[in-house]
Amino acid sequence: MESASQAPLRFAVLGPVRVGRGEEDLALGSPQQRVVLAALLLRRGRLVTTAELVHAVWGENPPMAAVPVLRTYVSRLRKVLESGRTSDGSGVVIVSAADGYLVRVPEDAVDLGVFEQRVERAAKLRAGDELSAASQLLHTALGQWQEIPLAGLAGPLAESERSRLNETRLSTLEARFDIDVELGRHVAVIPELRALTGQHPLRERLCELLMIALYRSGRQAEALASYRTTRNTLVAELGIEPGASLRHLHRSILAADASLELPAPPRRAAVPAAESMTRPAQLPADPATFTGRHSELDQARALLPNGGDHKATMPITVVSGMAGVGKTALAVRFAREISGRFPDGQLFINLRGFDATGSLMSPEEGIRIALDGLGVPSWRIPAQPEAQTLLYRSLLANRRVLILLDNARDVDHVRRLLPGSPGCLVIVTSRSQLTGLIAGEGAHPLTLHQLAPADAHDVLGRRLGARRLSAEPRAVDDIIALCGRLPLALAVVAARAAINPGFPLSAIADELRDSRGGGSLDAFTGGDFGTDVRASFSWSYKAQSAPAARLFRLIGPHADPDISAPAAAALAGLSLREAHSLLAELTHAHLLTEHHPGRYTMHELLRIYAREQLHSGGR
Repeated sequence: MESASQAPLRFAVLGPVRVGRGEEDLALGSPQQRVVLAALLLRRGRLVTTAELVHAVWGENPPMAAVPVLRTYVSRLRKVLESGRTSDGSGVVIVSAADGYLVRVPEDAVDLGVFEQRVERAAKLRAGDELSAASQLLHTALGQWQEIPLAGLAGPLAESERSRLNETRLSTLEARFDIDVELGRHVAVIPELRALTGQHPLRERLCELLMIALYRSGRQAEALASYRTTRNTLVAELGIEPGASLRHLHRSILAADASLELPAPPRRAAVPAAESMTRPAQLPADPATFTGRHSELDQARALLPNGGDHKATMPITVVSGMAGVGKTALAVRFAREISGRFPDGQLFINLRGFDATGSLMSPEEGIRIALDGLGVPSWRIPAQPEAQTLLYRSLLANRRVLILLDNARDVDHVRRLLPGSPGCLVIVTSRSQLTGLIAGEGAHPLTLHQLAPADAHDVLGRRLGARRLSAEPRAVDDIIALCGRLPLALAVVAARAAINPGFPLSAIADELRDSRGGGSLDAFTGGDFGTDVRASFSWSYKAQSAPAARLFRLIGPHADPDISAPAAAALAGLSLREAHSLLAELTHAHLLTEHHPGRYTMHELLRIYAREQLHSGGR
C-alpha cells in the first residue's frame, strides 16, 4: 500500500493555491511564498527568471534584499515539496536554471493542466462533430473551477493571472453554451445564461446565446428585451453600438427567420474547402527609403528551403534588435522579395507588443484576424480559443503561406500563431530576442544592429537627394555619427531637413550636437509617436522589471564605452548573481548588447535616454 509520503503531489491554482499529498494538504508558508509557487506552476515546464519572480512577489518596488529572500522562499518550498527526493535526483520538483527556476511536474498533476487538456480534447471532438462528447467534457472541465482562481494571493502576477484565468473560464463557458444550444438544450441553459449576462453585461456573445436559447424556447419577446438591455448598456458605458453579429441576430429574430429554428451547421463545415480559401495579400508597401542590409538579407535568404522543397520544414526567422533599428522595414522587404514562392498568400499581423497605445494584441485576437484574412466567415469561427487555433492550423495544412508577425512582445505572443505543419514561412519581428522560440521551435535568429556608414549615407541620400549631400559632406558625416546610425533617428532628422530645404545641413548637425551635449533627445522628436525616438525607447524601457529599469538608468551615465558584470553589480549595489540576471533581462530586450562574454555596451542614444530617466526620477 502506498504511504502518504509516497503519494503523488496534486497542485491547485483554480481556487486557493494548494498542494495535496494523499488526503493531506501541505503547509505552503506565507502568501508571498505561495505567489512564488503559483508563478512557477502557471509556467510549468518553462523557465521563470529571478527578475520575473521578484516582480511577481513585490511588484515595482521590491526590497533591496529581494533576491536573497526569494531564494529562501524557494528553499522552503523545496523542503515541503521534495520530502521524497532520492539521491538519483528523482522527486525534484523545483529546478534551478541559469537565471531562474522552473517546476517539473506531470501536466495532469496540476488542476489547470487537466482543465486545459480537457478543453483541448473537447475542441477536437467538436471539430469532429462529436458534440455530445464535447459538451460532457467541457462540463467536467468547468466543474474543477472555484469562484476565484489564485484566491488569497496579492501582487501584480496574481492580479494579471487571475484576470486571464477568469477570461479563460468565460470563453470556455461560452463554448459549452454554444454546443448545448446546438444540441437543443436551449431551455436548460437559460437560467445560467441569464445569470452570466447580468454579471458580464458587455459580453455580446453571452447575449447572443441567451437570445437564441430564448427564441428557440418560444420566448421571442424576452429575446428582443435581452438585446435592448445589452444595447443600452453598451451605449451608456462605452458609447458604441452592438457588433455586427449581435445586430444581425436581432434583425433575424424580428423577422422570425426560419433558419434560427435549425441547428447550426455541423462543425466539419467550419473549415472551408481548400480551393475556396481566400488568398490573402496583406504585406505593407515596400519601404521606399530602405537601403543596405545586404548581409542580413543574405542570411534570411539562406533559410529558405532548397530546390523548392517546402514540405521538409517550417522555417521561422526572428528579426530582433533595439527600438528604431529597422526590423519591420527589413522584414517587409524580405517578405515582398520572396512572396512569389508562397502562392497561397501572405498574412501580416501587427501584434502591438511595444506600441504607443499600450494596447497589446492578445493571441486570441491575432488568431481571429488571421482567420478573417483567410476568408473564414465570422459565424463559422468557433467561440472557444483552442478551437480557433485548431481551425487556423487546419486551414494552413499542406498550404504555402508567408506569415509576418510584427512587433511581438514575447514567445507566448507568437506560439499560437505558428502553423502546425511545414510548408509555410514565419517571420517574426521583436525587440526581444525571443530565446524560447529559438530554443523550443528551432527559429533562426537575425539580429539587426545600427547601419553601416555607407548605408546610413544612402538613407539620407534617398530622402534629401545626392546634390544636397554632396554640397555639405562633413555635415552629412556629423549627422550620421550624431544619429548613431540608427534608422529611426536618421529618418526623423532627414524629415526635418526635407521639410526645411533652406536649412543648411551644418545647422541641423549643430542642433543635434547641442541636444546630445545637453543630455536630451529633443532633436530626435518627429512630432508623433511613430517618429519619436524618445517615445520609441520608452516602450522598451517600460516593459522591464523595476530592478532592471533601475540598472538601465544607472548604466547610462557610466563613462566607459562598455561595462563588465562586476562593475554593473558594484554600480547598483547588487550581488554578482543579481546583476547577471538583470543584465540578461536588458540584453534580451536589446537595451544592452553583450559584445563579449560578460561585457556590455549601450547605444549612444539609449545612453542619453537612460540619463534623461535618471534625472527625471525614473518611472
